[in-house]
Amino acid sequence: MLRLRSKKGYLLLTIGIIVIGVLGWQIYKYRMVSRKVGEALLNKTEGLYSIHYEGLSFDEVGGVLHAKNIQVVPDTAVYRQLAMEGREPPMLLRLTIPALEITGVKTPKALLAKQVEGSKVEIAGATIEVLMSDRKKEGKRLHSSSDISREMLGKLLKIKMDSVKVTHADVRVSHVNGKEVLFSSNNVSFVFSDVLVDSTSGGDSSRILFARGLEMACDEIAFPTKNKKYRLHVSGVRFSSRNDALHFHQVKIIPQLPEDAFAHSFPVQKDRYNFSFEDVRLVHVSRQGLWDKEIMADSLVISKSAFRIYRDLSRPPDTTSKVGKYPQQLLMRLPIPIRIKAAVFTHSFIEYKERNGKSDSVGKLQFYDVSATLKNISNRKEDIALDDKCVLAFKARLLNMAPVDARVVMVLGDRRGRFSIDGNIGGIDAVALNPLTRPMGLARMENGRIHQLHFNFAGTDSSSDGKLLLLYDDLKISLLKKDEAEGRLDKKGLASLFANLILKNSNKGEHPRVEEVHFDRVLYKSFFNLIWKSIFTGVKQTVGMKK
Repeated sequence: MLRLRSKKGYLLLTIGIIVIGVLGWQIYKYRMVSRKVGEALLNKTEGLYSIHYEGLSFDEVGGVLHAKNIQVVPDTAVYRQLAMEGREPPMLLRLTIPALEITGVKTPKALLAKQVEGSKVEIAGATIEVLMSDRKKEGKRLHSSSDISREMLGKLLKIKMDSVKVTHADVRVSHVNGKEVLFSSNNVSFVFSDVLVDSTSGGDSSRILFARGLEMACDEIAFPTKNKKYRLHVSGVRFSSRNDALHFHQVKIIPQLPEDAFAHSFPVQKDRYNFSFEDVRLVHVSRQGLWDKEIMADSLVISKSAFRIYRDLSRPPDTTSKVGKYPQQLLMRLPIPIRIKAAVFTHSFIEYKERNGKSDSVGKLQFYDVSATLKNISNRKEDIALDDKCVLAFKARLLNMAPVDARVVMVLGDRRGRFSIDGNIGGIDAVALNPLTRPMGLARMENGRIHQLHFNFAGTDSSSDGKLLLLYDDLKISLLKKDEAEGRLDKKGLASLFANLILKNSNKGEHPRVEEVHFDRVLYKSFFNLIWKSIFTGVKQTVGMKK
């Protein structure tokens, strides 16, 4: 019995030593991992970040690391010191991660070969705050992919994960020196596959953000413009690296004030924009371009869109010069390089609404069933050297009646903003134009048929020249004035009589009149105003009403 008890005692003693050893190793390992993680983060970022967490557990046999309530916090004092030395990063990150799990962790390689390898990283419910620096360094692009690789690696040689999965994250972007949120997005999820960070992966154009594959989804992104007059709302964002396609369910530019309040919120006339886009696809996005902060893609396809513009002409005119602000000139001034081979609008609606102070009423110029293709959208010098023509092909129905077909060629990189436009407008009854002519021109079309309008102009940022042909017959008009007492438009009898006497009421036959048109641009008016005024000048010359 004594011998048996001795055997049991040895057995119990052995089990006790093993239990104590395992517990001791777990406590030591927890402290070691805690210390090493914190030290590694501080060493790699020059003390720029500190990490706090709780509930850390590590199963060495299973290679599973769990952590809860992780916070990565930037040290603003260190950031300011780096900024004084001109070495500050372009952004800071502040992370809050409720739960983190890493499986398949291979610790021997991490300790012996300075490598971190694992199977899967899962992060749920994270809050990611990006603090953007206002400073732009000159001479080279700020933080290339190789720079980012070195920062992520620190003293390690390689980081490799089969997949990184982030679900239900909220993202906020703001300036590093301000509290204002530039934009935010909710319920962001993405999955990186075959992630590799080493000395070569940064320059691998087949990877995106160090991964062979990326699937990303975001419910909503929204932020106001600087002047608070608009809000940009983006919903249903999806990206897939399988075909390098970026998709938006809806994009809206939403004015924050009604039309009248918007007009009176400025001391001078301003256009009020209300734009919406549905089913937007950016196809074959360049991964290397993303690294270099460039937007390069084969095509931009927008299935449905609407452009609504409102202007109140009763307000004082804005006399600020718009020279140098043609569409192709504004493209050259974009802060990032861009190259899209073709942008396709398959089904659009365009409305320009204008309130005339003289008539105190609103006219609407509307285009229905718009389809348009814009080719060679680029502000990159190397692309422009090969082809400097940005070409717009446009088809629509004016007032949902007359067919419109136009082609605009804009010269990229030209300081004078050279362009040309060739267009046709099909047949329409003159009376159908009254919703435009009454409020906008104080004229009522009483009779007539317009058979065709063809124009061809070439211009610069100061003027346009070209030819216009208007085929019509049986034209008769009445000039109008506003009755101040009753607030309506009445016919100006004598003026209408004289107008119809000098009006050439027909232009058709074998030798119709073709007008030579020259129009000097009003320098504080837009590109589209120049085109419209050029057409209107030719129309007035054709019908014999030059004033």
